[in-house]
Amino acid sequence: MKVVFIASHTQKNELGGYYDRCVKWLGSHGCDVAVGTLFDEKLEKAEESDREKWYKDSIREIQKSDLVVVEISYPSTANVGHELTYALEIGKPVVAIYHASREPVFLRGREDEKLLLFAYTDRDLENILESGIEYATEIQDVRFNFFISPKIGRYMDWISKNKRVPRAVYLRKLIEEDMHGNKEYNEGSDE
Repeated sequence: MKVVFIASHTQKNELGGYYDRCVKWLGSHGCDVAVGTLFDEKLEKAEESDREKWYKDSIREIQKSDLVVVEISYPSTANVGHELTYALEIGKPVVAIYHASREPVFLRGREDEKLLLFAYTDRDLENILESGIEYATEIQDVRFNFFISPKIGRYMDWISKNKRVPRAVYLRKLIEEDMHGNKEYNEGSDE
């Protein structure tokens, strides 16, 4: 699983131990972790072209990721907030963790099924990461491609245009209705 880890550079002195624990735990549990230039002190003094490259690289890493883990104990960081919001806007699950003594009151106001907020303490950081990753993995969408006939394609286009429902949403609704009504499936299902 490709994971992007994001945290506040300005809080590295105070929270860096937690950052290191997060990256180490993710890596030891089979995640391909991208941290990028997050901890690069030279970035603040970098040329404009280097900052633009850093920004584009950071966005590209989020786009390629399966999951984003964000340490949000420091509530007012434009970089972290922008990357977190961008990840959510493109549909990436985000596990946002914060030290229990620093609850992100503002972020609690955002309702998004892909935003998972978890408080941690010195003793349970790794357990919280494990729970967050497990839950985020469960809510990830699975892409499923298949071929349809031109006749079905025209019908799907008609549904999309006339019912104002995206084709994927329409198909997902049909499948969910069939799942709920399928007695044999529901008897054997543990969901």
